[in-house]
Amino acid sequence: MEAERLIALGRHALAESGTAQDIVAEAWQAQALAQAIGSHLALCGPLELRGEARGLSETGEYPAWGAGGPRAGG
Repeated sequence: MEAERLIALGRHALAESGTAQDIVAEAWQAQALAQAIGSHLALCGPLELRGEARGLSETGEYPAWGAGGPRAGG
């Protein structure tokens, strides 16, 4: 599953983080993943989860990503 792969990538990247900036970048990656999962569940998930998932999909904005961008697509 794609989400599991992205979580594993995030864990590895966080473990390798050497600076506070790296850690913050991984926090933004985790937010982008949560937002992507929320969007998917809001559209395709069980009816009883769609309202809460919609709220998760509308989490705040992230900063300019630079060349790499978020690992999780929205």
